[in-house]
Amino acid sequence: MAAYLDLVVHGDDRDLIPYLIGYLAASSEPIRVVFANEAGFHVRELRERIRYHGEVQHVIVESARAPRVKAALSAAAPRYRFEIKAEAPMEKARFSFEFDTPSREVADKLKRTFAKLPPGLEVSGYTPAESSRPGASGAEIYAPDHDYRFAGRGVIAGDVFAVVDMRAVLCAIDFVDCDEIKVDER
Repeated sequence: MAAYLDLVVHGDDRDLIPYLIGYLAASSEPIRVVFANEAGFHVRELRERIRYHGEVQHVIVESARAPRVKAALSAAAPRYRFEIKAEAPMEKARFSFEFDTPSREVADKLKRTFAKLPPGLEVSGYTPAESSRPGASGAEIYAPDHDYRFAGRGVIAGDVFAVVDMRAVLCAIDFVDCDEIKVDER
């Protein structure tokens, strides 16, 4: 499993995010970075703004690629004033989810998603419950009683980037609620 680094970078998001994306896209070696606020990480934003005297962004990168990201930040024009305020190693991440749907189509999509979990991820506490009531109203949203119901909850944990990707997949499915990503530090 790859080790990751959380770089806390002081700088305006409107400059930092496009700058890093552009710089790294033009790089000869592809480097993936994840911006914590966009990916759904749990970040104590107000506390950090006070602590670091302004806006900061958490940039998550594989540890082996972190020197390139640091070089990119130091190569920025002086007007940007990007500054790495802190670094924290990360090994694993996790988030909890829950769903409750009257749609068989959504249920099938969820079942397929959990059946093909990417390597580096594991689901714990997964408790799906499926029920049918033939005499009920159907799958209409405002029906007082649905003829089908698929509900469940659990926690997905593992490789940081794999967790980010799985959270994005689940959040895009109707009737699924995902909590913020929490990090297990090394």
